[in-house]
Amino acid sequence: MIRRMTWAWVFVVVFAAPAASAQSGVSEGFYKEGVKIGEVARKSGDDARLAEALSRFQKAAALEPKVFKYQLNMAYAYDWLNRLPEAQAAYESAISLGPRAKEAHGGLGDVLRRLKFNDRAEKELKAALAIDRKDFSSHMGLAAIAVDREDLPGALKLYQTALKVNPKSSEAAFKSANILWRQKEYAGAVENYRKALAIKPDYTEAQFGLGLALKEKGDKEAARVELKKACQAGIKQACGHLRKLDE
Repeated sequence: MIRRMTWAWVFVVVFAAPAASAQSGVSEGFYKEGVKIGEVARKSGDDARLAEALSRFQKAAALEPKVFKYQLNMAYAYDWLNRLPEAQAAYESAISLGPRAKEAHGGLGDVLRRLKFNDRAEKELKAALAIDRKDFSSHMGLAAIAVDREDLPGALKLYQTALKVNPKSSEAAFKSANILWRQKEYAGAVENYRKALAIKPDYTEAQFGLGLALKEKGDKEAARVELKKACQAGIKQACGHLRKLDE
């Protein structure tokens, strides 16, 4: 979810960029059509419409392959459609045209991470951070790689950094709490689950995690309250833990 929300925001920024005078009217026309269609797809989550936007970016890039924004938006569209090898190639083309574009490095890093090329992904995500130390998505991506490598202290540090960059990220707070839970640091887990819920009150997974962390801390009454909420929200495991509390 975070990945899609992040790239939705980048779509708006890049789509709004003015056309360079060197671009032909035909290629720019395809690009602008893609912009309009992509905006509809972004708001509705319609992958069929996004595929239409992709076709327009493909046509623009076929006519003028050395225009950065055509390659980048084509990469985003492939990315959203989960066509990862094609997204990788388009991001690499964008980087060749705009080596200092954090969006291209960050996008490539995210795709490589999902393809399980963690070493290469780490390099690209760090390249994005070298351009902008406050790039939230890159911190989150590096944290996910650290989790894959079972480097929990490193992952926690990165999630906490991401949370400082974006204090309204319920996901960064939730994932910090999960790591603290795994490290049996239950007080810290409780704090971060509460933080996630303060940002997103209907975050049922955080409600469940909070209940479990409170249970491990020995606060059974508070745990019962949170587990009951999670159970009522449809988390079956929470219902099971609630029953055990009452035994």
